[in-house]
Amino acid sequence: MIRRGVGAHLKAPRGRRKNQGGFTLLEVMAVGVIIGILAGVAIPTYLSYLKRARQVEAPVALNEVKRLEAMYFAFNGGYGTLNVIGYQSSELRYYTVTLELIPPSAGQPASYKATATGNIDSDPDQDIWTIVPDGTPEHVQVD
Repeated sequence: MIRRGVGAHLKAPRGRRKNQGGFTLLEVMAVGVIIGILAGVAIPTYLSYLKRARQVEAPVALNEVKRLEAMYFAFNGGYGTLNVIGYQSSELRYYTVTLELIPPSAGQPASYKATATGNIDSDPDQDIWTIVPDGTPEHVQVD
């Protein structure tokens, strides 16, 4: 049977379809390359944001130590250890806070130096912050 009319010449031979679904290997490879390039840019950026977000923990913890030491000093006339001032370090996830009490000497009043040390990205380097009574948190060593 011979068909005549509109679209008759577009009919594919029997056994083969004209519009087969799917992608060619070249198309799949091109998409893979594009995804690889995007991941190569996005992953380091994401890790950088994650690192900066984790670093927020240290100055917040050190400011809390400073606040507690100021209250303790106002009531007792001196500085106390972390346990004495009531500092709770159990809430910290990435940093460990230590406190060094500095006795008065050579005309200098008693003081302290609080340090927050942590490893925020699982490498051998440490991230270190410090604070003194009249200062703000200082980033001493960047991880």
